[in-house]
Amino acid sequence: MVVLPSERRTLKARLFLGTVYSLLILGGATMVLPFMVMVSSSFAGPWDYQRHSPALRALWDRNDRFMRSVASYHPRYVEGLLPGAPTTWGSWIQVAKDRETVDRVVGPLLDGLSDPAALAAAKAGAEAFRERILAADIRSTTCNYDARDVPAFVKAKYGSVERLNDEWPVKYRGFFDVSFFAESKAAFWYRGWKEPQDAKWRTWLEFKDSYRKRMVSDGDYLCRTLPYSPGGADPDEWKALAMQFREHGWRDFFRSAFANYSLVGSYLFVRGRAFFNTIILVALSILAALTVNPLAAYALSRFRLRHTEGIILFLLATMAFPAAVTAIPGFLLIRDLGLLNTFAALVLPTVASGMSIFVLKGFFDALPRELYEAAAIDGAGELLIFRKITLPMTTPILAVNALTAFVTAYNSWAWAFLVCQKESHWTLAVWMYQMSQNFAGQPWCVMAGFVLVSIPTAAVFLLCQKVILRGVVLPSMK
Repeated sequence: MVVLPSERRTLKARLFLGTVYSLLILGGATMVLPFMVMVSSSFAGPWDYQRHSPALRALWDRNDRFMRSVASYHPRYVEGLLPGAPTTWGSWIQVAKDRETVDRVVGPLLDGLSDPAALAAAKAGAEAFRERILAADIRSTTCNYDARDVPAFVKAKYGSVERLNDEWPVKYRGFFDVSFFAESKAAFWYRGWKEPQDAKWRTWLEFKDSYRKRMVSDGDYLCRTLPYSPGGADPDEWKALAMQFREHGWRDFFRSAFANYSLVGSYLFVRGRAFFNTIILVALSILAALTVNPLAAYALSRFRLRHTEGIILFLLATMAFPAAVTAIPGFLLIRDLGLLNTFAALVLPTVASGMSIFVLKGFFDALPRELYEAAAIDGAGELLIFRKITLPMTTPILAVNALTAFVTAYNSWAWAFLVCQKESHWTLAVWMYQMSQNFAGQPWCVMAGFVLVSIPTAAVFLLCQKVILRGVVLPSMK
């Protein structure tokens, strides 16, 4: 102990302990705050993602929640959409930072609906706007579609990627690769524009119409498919936005927030065998780490080999090279052994750990030799001594080794992507990397993926923290 119990009442000791506790609290905050920002960003959208705040302001700020709803229907700010909005607003990122002006513009609009006459007028305007949406020719409508809605719609229509590729001129590996970006930018209002006649364009029209059908079934006043208005925003649209928020504000908020997790769940856990592959990989890695490393350390500690120090030095030397240096030689070795696209390629390179063998050997050396001598006198063999005496006394160390093997196998994506290029052998880490590339334009969905894949690691740490702490403290006490 640094401070004795009898010294804790002194000013010097109190200052010392206060400094230590302050540093610990600061260190804990630097770990907790980024995690809170990640969780908050996973529920965010284009309106509030750029804030990188540990909590969504929309949870308690009505005006901010309304603007979040408006931004979901218009990815880009539309000038003249809201009465009283300044002409200096150019993008949602800029608007989201102008909190004072947002309160000044949105507050009176929503407060004005408390008057029965104003509410009746707003509802009439909202219903008229909804009728114009339904009456518009689907070919002459704009659609600010949500990319999260595309995979489910296309899958429900075509059923399989093979059928989709047969009917479309573009080949896709999966439904999550489908995008209507080019179709959404079609300049149908130009006189010389010709409507495509391919299957993808017809699917795009059906997809746009699906938003209108959802609007009717949900009792909404507007949707992402809107009539084209060359003169700017429709004067009744803000009324539809206000009535939509008044009647379905919280429903739309939670639906939008959890849509990120719905997409991630279908991307990571439903498609392929990612979850099953990860479980197999983690189980094999832990089993191998708890078999090879203790046996190697026991042999080096128990039998006093002539070149034990050289072997330990060689094992520790393997840690001097980063993974990027050994990736190519390791890949060539796995290829020559014919193990590409197998679980053996994922498990074998991480079976032995120089640091684990070194730590275990040091702990085995500290065990009393009288235990081994007594067991030998009773007729126990080396394998029985290893299982009944050595391993039970090293449970905390083995728990730390198991945790290290779990984290390494669970988070490894670069090596898995290198030696297993078939999607049928990809793990969650590899699919998470692919998702971060495919949905780079929607980082809030990527954040939701990071939160989901971090849950198993956090759960293991929380459930096994006492055993892990013993494994960290006991070697230092020895």
